[in-house]
Amino acid sequence: MTRRRWGKAGIPLTAQETAALDRRAYTRTLREQRTYDAWRAGKVVPYRITIALDAQGLEGPEVDTACGGAEPDVDMWEAGTKYPTWEQLKLLAELTGVTPEYFLFEPGSDLPLETSLRFHRIGGQRCDWRQPPPVRAFTPEAIAAAVRSPL
Repeated sequence: MTRRRWGKAGIPLTAQETAALDRRAYTRTLREQRTYDAWRAGKVVPYRITIALDAQGLEGPEVDTACGGAEPDVDMWEAGTKYPTWEQLKLLAELTGVTPEYFLFEPGSDLPLETSLRFHRIGGQRCDWRQPPPVRAFTPEAIAAAVRSPL
């Protein structure tokens, strides 16, 4: 005999409602596992960390603390020299209002497009095209050090 599941205000769920809840939970678990596996494979993109932090206007040592690290951890993540742990990535996602999946590389991602137009403006400011290119990958040593550590 299966146990009865309840909805709002003590109303028992139908078999279809129960099945739908089970499917959603399974899908959520599967997505989390795939994201975790991608994190272990080193698929986190440093530049996506920068985009998420900049979008929220987050900077300073309080960001490092909120992400379960110490200064200068987040700066090193953005530079690709230190890979965040799984827990740190989840804290970063919560802080920036995105899911951990956001930080993974996807073909056709939102990395900046190159242009030959000199006078494009971002946020009303003239663009400085001499800025260094975005950091698109972590060093293999950084990934190995974070993934090797126990969860």
